[in-house]
Amino acid sequence: MVKTYQSDVAIVGGGIAGVVCALQLLDMGKSVAIYEREGVARLGGSALEAFGGMFFVDSPEQRRMRIADSPERAFNDWKAFAEFDKGVLWPQLWAKHLVERSTPDGHDWLKQFGIRWLPVVMWVERGQRLQGNSVPRFHLTWGSSWYLISQLIKALRSHANAGRLSVRCGHRVDRLDLHAGKVVSCSGVIEGGEDFRGSADAVVVAAGGIGGSLDQVREHWSAVEGIDLPTTILLGTHPGADGRAVWACEHVGAQVTHVGRMWNYAAGVRHPRPNWPGHGVSLIPPKSALWADAHGKRMIPAMVSGFDTFDLVQRVCTAPLGFTWQILNRRIALTELAASGADWNPALRERRFVRFVMDMLLGNRWLVDDLSNNCPDFVVAATVEELAAKMNALKPNAAIDGEALRGELERYDATAGSPDSDEQRRIVEVLRKYRGDRLRLAKRQRILDSKGGPLIAICEHIVTRKSLGGIVTDLRSRALNVADQPVQGLYAIGESAGFGGGGSHGQRALEGTFLLGSVITARRAAEAIAKG
Repeated sequence: MVKTYQSDVAIVGGGIAGVVCALQLLDMGKSVAIYEREGVARLGGSALEAFGGMFFVDSPEQRRMRIADSPERAFNDWKAFAEFDKGVLWPQLWAKHLVERSTPDGHDWLKQFGIRWLPVVMWVERGQRLQGNSVPRFHLTWGSSWYLISQLIKALRSHANAGRLSVRCGHRVDRLDLHAGKVVSCSGVIEGGEDFRGSADAVVVAAGGIGGSLDQVREHWSAVEGIDLPTTILLGTHPGADGRAVWACEHVGAQVTHVGRMWNYAAGVRHPRPNWPGHGVSLIPPKSALWADAHGKRMIPAMVSGFDTFDLVQRVCTAPLGFTWQILNRRIALTELAASGADWNPALRERRFVRFVMDMLLGNRWLVDDLSNNCPDFVVAATVEELAAKMNALKPNAAIDGEALRGELERYDATAGSPDSDEQRRIVEVLRKYRGDRLRLAKRQRILDSKGGPLIAICEHIVTRKSLGGIVTDLRSRALNVADQPVQGLYAIGESAGFGGGGSHGQRALEGTFLLGSVITARRAAEAIAKG
């Protein structure tokens, strides 16, 4: 027996894209059913854990800081960083649209739900070999992404047309159903084993990418990377993101492209309290730490985060044994160590202003202590010799020589007083000139300084996050077939659509564009469905 449902619109996936789309459809008087494979606690998807940075152009926050920005400038930066494939149409059109509409359709629309951003705009993905963000554009949500999605879900449940909304959790969509060339329903299994079918005039796929399935990641790892994945990679994405809905779209004729292009991170560690097998935490790598390969030799050229995450991932993938170490002391860790995500930034998530300011001024002591004591990839020692021994115990195939490691640290420390003599020191000094970075950077700190506290070595692996490719869509978020014609009745938004067009980021992303792309692609789909 198949359980059947009926609505004007069926949305596959209850993450931020699905929630935004549902909100706007309710505004337009449509009946909406959200089919979410996980339980009600997972409504909101990856946005529940995300840091909450958003990419806006010529925003009020930028203007208050006298940061001169424009859509033209931002699009030039985006194109240079993306390295789009020759001849691609929809990804570039979506990139241009996202840049142009980021503030009116992202920033200004979200403000009506009580969302605000920190007054200091952050500057990330500045670019190294390629031009990245030429000005700061990363706006950190006050309350993190957790607060953002909580406010949107609250608005959804309290909507004047909430009676026209059904949220069906525990419903896993496995396939889409065609009739006379039109997608007319989504079908799958209810938790417990019962089959279901959700019929609708339009089906919107908002179920994420493949980052939660290591099998999928390894199978589809893009040849564009040109580099094999290491033996060990960590899952920074919920296992529910297994690409099932994306492949269901392909089965009914939608064009899927570059699904293996991913936005992963280079500094992943094992979660001290994992929620799923292989659960990884993405650290924001301390910029003053010495970044070394598996054998304790300094990575040259020096690796510094905040410029080109894609390049860092490539270098870790090609490093000996496929993992790296960051070596620092407690004083550096207190100032610079951070972890990405709402759970690791409780003062931000809970909007506790005084505690947030104290953490910024005095350092995240609780974070350093938690990871040092509970994360299996953190090694703490009083001496270099003890540190090397513990590193070898954690990774026996590393064969780190204590004396050689001491030499690396001493050579690096010797440059602390003359930053121009070392590329990493020079980069950190450049970063210190921007007030958004200054508070979170140690000032010419030596790692072997006896007053710096115990030494810390962090063993870091690649950790998955986002799929950059997906279902090809036009600017109305309609899924397109291989002839670039709409698949009738089918729409794709958010990560399932590669954040627009099947890959609006090309090979690499300007941070903060994932939440933005989810919001705007969802709004375009709702508008297109309402217009019919």
